[in-house]
Amino acid sequence: METRTVSVKDIFDTARFTPYQALVCSLCFLVTFLDGFDLTVIGVALPKMADFFKVKPSALGLAVSVGQFGPLVGAMVLGMLADRWGRKWCLTVSAVIFGVFTLMTAFVTSVEQVALYRFLAGLGLGGAVPNALAFGSEYAPPRSRATFVTTMYAGMPGGSVLGAVSAIWLIPNYGWQSLFVLGGAVPIVIALAVAVGLPESLEFLVANNKDETRIRGIVGRIAPALAKDTSVRFVPSEKKLPGVPVRHLFTEGRAIITLLLWIGMIGSLYSMWVLTAWAPTMLRKTGASVQQYSLATAGLHFGAFIATIFIGRFMDKFNRFTVLLVGFVLSAASLVAFGQLAAGSFAVIFMAAVASGIFTNGSNSGLIAAATIAYPPDIRGTGTGWAYALAKIGPMLAPALVGFMLTTGYTVGQICNGNAMVALLVACIVIILKGRVAAADRIAAREDARKLVA
Repeated sequence: METRTVSVKDIFDTARFTPYQALVCSLCFLVTFLDGFDLTVIGVALPKMADFFKVKPSALGLAVSVGQFGPLVGAMVLGMLADRWGRKWCLTVSAVIFGVFTLMTAFVTSVEQVALYRFLAGLGLGGAVPNALAFGSEYAPPRSRATFVTTMYAGMPGGSVLGAVSAIWLIPNYGWQSLFVLGGAVPIVIALAVAVGLPESLEFLVANNKDETRIRGIVGRIAPALAKDTSVRFVPSEKKLPGVPVRHLFTEGRAIITLLLWIGMIGSLYSMWVLTAWAPTMLRKTGASVQQYSLATAGLHFGAFIATIFIGRFMDKFNRFTVLLVGFVLSAASLVAFGQLAAGSFAVIFMAAVASGIFTNGSNSGLIAAATIAYPPDIRGTGTGWAYALAKIGPMLAPALVGFMLTTGYTVGQICNGNAMVALLVACIVIILKGRVAAADRIAAREDARKLVA
């Protein structure tokens, strides 16, 4: 019987979207949920933690910034390990690490311990989120991959909403420590769900010549006819790249695109963290109560949740970089508006928070989606991991810089106006990135045409 080869890409290209793929994407959604819950928990807890430790906001801001070094290291290291050893184990172990050290944060007795446990929890978070997005993008339908990636990343603002709403009841009744107890228990449950319900990456199994029975078992859940055809031999979507994976982020015309993505991601996440980490403290400065600033934070992340779902659809339908350009310009405008309206009525503050969430977080999600589809499968975990890791430089800077501005007497309006310039810088980077990607696509098309003629 003559053997024919079918690539993993062809399996997903030709098969209908199945409930099995929906399960995979849903589990990846839950993993990104951890990122959002973590973002909000630390933000809404900061004012009460400052009171508890009797320190200025800038001291805790520095501790939070140090904690962001953990995701940077975790994303770089665990992303590469996932490309070599498999994504499922990486997601499971990462979620457990994050859960354990988040839980331990509830029992800290000093600011130094806050920094240490935030760093260690961040190692797990850094390994979990980028690998979940890379994993989910593999199982998503190719024709609407950006939509699915951003929908999976909507777990981040979804987790943020839950964190903010939980704080309304938990902090007054059980103290800020209760947020970290809940924040530690949730990822451990999610890790168990991933271990039981998630398959291994099909690209990884095929590229590494793993168990044929296991491969056909997964294919059978997506394209049953192909799995039963013994004449079919499954092959990777692209040739396995030799050597250290990170090197390939700078080969075959990817160097400038990679650097632009990194710089854009740093600025994007910085802009997001200006409000994510400090909106509760800034609103408290203008006289808001715990319930009010927690509800405003929930509004911020509710807007982010809506935007993160829909921006992928816009990116699939229109030019993705044009959508991102508009998004980052509006992000800058919404940050300015938040600063000007922060002392207004609660209804006005809430609407300003929702608008900021829509444009700031939505644009960040779109940029992450662009990163996941910028690289071939063999280095997708590495590419996404490094982009996510380097992006954490933004959250390392934002808590420290904004904390310093608050301590030295800057008004909320001045803080927001100054930091809005970062979003405009990212908009400029998106313009350059659009041109570089278009040029790379033209070169790739000419190369494909040359090979056909030859």
